[in-house]
Amino acid sequence: MQTSIKLQFLYGYSNIPLVIFCFLVIILTIYFILKWNKNKKTKTIKTEKKSEENIKNILAKKEKYLKQLDKIDNKYKNKKIALRKAYQQISATIRLFVFEVTNIKTQNYSLSEIKELNMPALYELIEEFYEPEFASRSEGDFEASINNARRVIEKWN
Repeated sequence: MQTSIKLQFLYGYSNIPLVIFCFLVIILTIYFILKWNKNKKTKTIKTEKKSEENIKNILAKKEKYLKQLDKIDNKYKNKKIALRKAYQQISATIRLFVFEVTNIKTQNYSLSEIKELNMPALYELIEEFYEPEFASRSEGDFEASINNARRVIEKWN
């Protein structure tokens, strides 16, 4: 059986929509790459500014909490507070300092939770304060403890 109809090419549609679509994809890709690079550059500039501000803020916070430690030291030396109260105030001061610097609520943490934070200087300091704070009879080397607290604040990054 012979027919007069000839087979047509499978792709009988126009190529223009496909070319336009590819062109739009390329344009959008270039636009998003340029936008991403621009955002990346502004973020690095903001990060540099923030780091300078953070250094100033940390220095101000260090001064603030070192002054608080000096007040606690003076109160204890003038026998206005007992040894247990002095250790409690030092511990609270250190914990609040760490909270202000790192935004981690260490004032609500137990010793084991502080150990999990992977902050060995803070852990050792709070561990040193635990016995005089909670023992039935407070004993401890107050001068060494407050000097250790000062050292931790001064060395904090």
